[in-house]
Amino acid sequence: MSARARFGRGIDREKDLPETLKIAIADDSAVIRSLIEEIVRYEPGFELVAGFDNGRDIVAWVREGGRADVFVIDMRLPGLSGTATIAALRRYLPDVRMLAFSASAQEESVSSAMAAGANGYLLKESSLGELLDAISATERAGVPAFPQQAPRNNHEAHHGDGDDRGEGLTVLVIDDHDLVREALGAMLESKQFTVNCCESAGEARAWLTAGNHCDAALVDLRLGDESGADMVKEFRKMTPNAAVILHSGAADQDGERIMRETGADGFLAKGDYTIEEMVSDLTAAIDRRRVEGSPTPAE
Repeated sequence: MSARARFGRGIDREKDLPETLKIAIADDSAVIRSLIEEIVRYEPGFELVAGFDNGRDIVAWVREGGRADVFVIDMRLPGLSGTATIAALRRYLPDVRMLAFSASAQEESVSSAMAAGANGYLLKESSLGELLDAISATERAGVPAFPQQAPRNNHEAHHGDGDDRGEGLTVLVIDDHDLVREALGAMLESKQFTVNCCESAGEARAWLTAGNHCDAALVDLRLGDESGADMVKEFRKMTPNAAVILHSGAADQDGERIMRETGADGFLAKGDYTIEEMVSDLTAAIDRRRVEGSPTPAE
């Protein structure tokens, strides 16, 4: 199977797609967005209806009623990763075609995109014909499709790989950005985690004080009302067996230093990890904390 274009759910162009395909794209490269705009301008049957340079804005556009027939999502978007963007979009558009667009052919990137709900995965080095085929889901020579398989249940229909490593585990997501919470929730639920979300340190503290428990917390390092580092201390006092992984943007990339200084069990840079990496970090941290109790690897 070609790594250039990979399709997870077959679509019959004549039967399932409209005569003119409306396309929305999220890519932080203005060159890529302009290129696709120029391509579809002169190609009959295609129309670019929206273009964004980040994942948050395209999800917000959909939340406000924006619609397209096909979404083309860059896998390395700033702030909200391509994986998280696809997962968030799937909550609103369970049946719309989504194409992951990437410069990387690494299998983990492909798997992450498909697990989040992408219908296909296309490399940016692909030809014009391959790009248009991937958008329209036709099958020309050199652009094979995955065989379509009947999903075992509705959850698997949207998230694909049947990974249940999160089954029986509860994760608390603490982030002051609505779209980030929503995307993380969708990604974790796709792996069968039970997810609770709080938008502030105060809300999380109230959740814990009410007697709730979680196996792990994914905490924004820069919360609006309090630092994520302070939340690590709260978890150590109130629920010492819960793993705490800090989550932060481009300004905080030194994960080892942050773990060492805060006593967190892990660190994830926003927009720079796959679902597989997030699940692996979470489950490993949960296992360590169950064995070690309150001390952390960084202490």
